Amino acid sequence: MQRYLWARLLQSLLLLAGVLVLVFWLVRLTGDPAALLIARDFADTAQLEEMRQALGLNDPLGVQFVRYAGDVFSGELGYSLRFRQPAREAILAALPITLLLSTAAMAIALGVAVPLGIWGGNHPGSWIDGLTRLVGLLGQVTPTFWLAMILIWLFAVQLRWLPSFGVDGPSSFLMPAFALSIGAVGQLVRLTRAAVLEIRSEDYIRTARSKGLSEYAVGAQHIARNASIALVSVVGIQFTYLLAGSVYIESVFAIPGIGWMLNESIRNRDFVMVQSLTLFIATFAILIHLATDIAYGVLDPRIRHR
Repeated sequence: MQRYLWARLLQSLLLLAGVLVLVFWLVRLTGDPAALLIARDFADTAQLEEMRQALGLNDPLGVQFVRYAGDVFSGELGYSLRFRQPAREAILAALPITLLLSTAAMAIALGVAVPLGIWGGNHPGSWIDGLTRLVGLLGQVTPTFWLAMILIWLFAVQLRWLPSFGVDGPSSFLMPAFALSIGAVGQLVRLTRAAVLEIRSEDYIRTARSKGLSEYAVGAQHIARNASIALVSVVGIQFTYLLAGSVYIESVFAIPGIGWMLNESIRNRDFVMVQSLTLFIATFAILIHLATDIAYGVLDPRIRHR
């Protein structure tokens, strides 16, 4: 198990180093960072040169990268001109909002998909199985952006039950979390159903029943535990998708989280903030996958022994 954990940790560190290099080069491939901060139509050559000198853009790219990597490892991400504060402080202020939204969306997805998938997998061919397959199909084909607009029109404009934008209490997260969760519901309900169907046909399930165990004991001790192994890895991936999906969901509902901040930074050509947010989101995704790998190793004895 220790060997497995060290291998996953090393892979995560190498991936993080690759992300650091990729973020640095991709931002500079979009054009001159000084020109991104100052509109060319309103700035002369002298002003652009002054901005390049202030940002250290006249140095060789290798020198710029070493300086950038050093700043990142020291926790210094630069200053955001759009939000008029250090990028690190702006990100840490917006992070709890995005985490709350993503966690609420994941809780909705798990609360709907897992019981429905288990029930449908245990009763193949029944009406509940048909409902399970329908929910899985609708969840995977429904556009999140379109669903968000429908929810706003119905619950905010027509019924006036929920606020349409901003953060004003827990009710502000209901529509965004539900809209964000729809894709995860479709993926998880199909996976749960398929895992339960496969496990029900295994020899050890028939052996457990032959020993006189009740259906509840078989389901709880054998089917649910083994199905959770398949779910763990997908839940980690889906959570990173939820973080990525928060970019447009937070923009639609005007929720000041990480996604909204990234959209605003792109619109206002704040390359320092775009660079910092991209690196932060990528790092967070890597940590989630590392935690998923660790949980997978704890649940699956084959990985522990290997």
